[in-house]
Amino acid sequence: MTPGQLDIEDLLADESFINYCKRTSQRDSTYWESYIQDHPYHAAVVEQARNRFIELFNVLCVADMEEQEALLKNRLAATVPAPVISIKKQESQRKTIFSPALQLTAAILVLALAVYYFYFIDSNRTPRETVKLFATAYGERKNFQLPDGSFVVLNGGSKVKITDAYGQEARDIYLEGEAFFDVKHNKALPFIVHTSAMDVKALGTAFNVKAYPEEKTTEASLVRGLVEVTLKDKENHKVLLHPNQKVQWQLLQTTSGNKLNELADANKKAVSADNLVQGVTKTDGDEIKEIAWTENKLIFTNESFEDIAVLLERWYGVKIEFADDVIRNYRFTGIFEKEGIGAVLSFLKESRHFNYEFIPGDTLTVKLYE
Repeated sequence: MTPGQLDIEDLLADESFINYCKRTSQRDSTYWESYIQDHPYHAAVVEQARNRFIELFNVLCVADMEEQEALLKNRLAATVPAPVISIKKQESQRKTIFSPALQLTAAILVLALAVYYFYFIDSNRTPRETVKLFATAYGERKNFQLPDGSFVVLNGGSKVKITDAYGQEARDIYLEGEAFFDVKHNKALPFIVHTSAMDVKALGTAFNVKAYPEEKTTEASLVRGLVEVTLKDKENHKVLLHPNQKVQWQLLQTTSGNKLNELADANKKAVSADNLVQGVTKTDGDEIKEIAWTENKLIFTNESFEDIAVLLERWYGVKIEFADDVIRNYRFTGIFEKEGIGAVLSFLKESRHFNYEFIPGDTLTVKLYE
């Protein structure tokens, strides 16, 4: 079944969906879990259908148990004498034979216990929180809609997580990487993006958050509306952003991984959280650099080749190696749209001298050298 406009009755008549509810087919379970992840706006209908199936299943189990109990009572009330079975004693082997009535009683007891466990114990357990994951590989960008109607564009090498409680009492998003959010207005439920360095809170707005764990900085850029940014390592200092503003927070690379930078003592007094607010970068065509990627445009302005290489790796899904440290510090400015990596490198070569070669493999490697 490939549902379009989902209907609960159709789902309950679908064998694949029933197998998913009963957990009797790994293939069907995987299919429906993937379907819910790829179509979050259908998640509520699927969950309603699953709950309806469980209710029907419970009713059938209880009815079957009552029928079996009635049969047992009728058999026990029968006047036919129970057969007498002679058992020979053997020194090497003993054999016990149970009457059909006892076997039937045992079967009903097992069924009753199973129904009791499923209906009264398992159903009363606190449900485990389900996490829904949206992810992209390098060289991939993905658009999707959250259950509340908010729109998300996910950049390469990124992932967003929400729980099944999203939109009920809160709208919490957990981000690694980069994403653009166009948030559906809901004054009662603030929309909060959590990263390792900052939390970005909005009611209804459009903004970009860049928080790759391997990068030295993390940033939030506002396009429309108003957001409140909480800097986690600055005693939870809060910064308000207005349209076309961004806040950029520096991280410290350590041997144990990325750690929030408390800033050097010499800079702590000079740099306040409010001073980190700056304008977004615009091109001559009035394009905002920070969100150009959502329109499939690659923009860099006076950036080092080393930093540009990181962008190219995510953009094209390749690995870039520098054979010569000199060219790491070359600086370039450029705007590219729909060009392949070969065209980008050829353009950069026109302003600064370097060579490159492509090395095939599981991941295409681009080697840069003088």
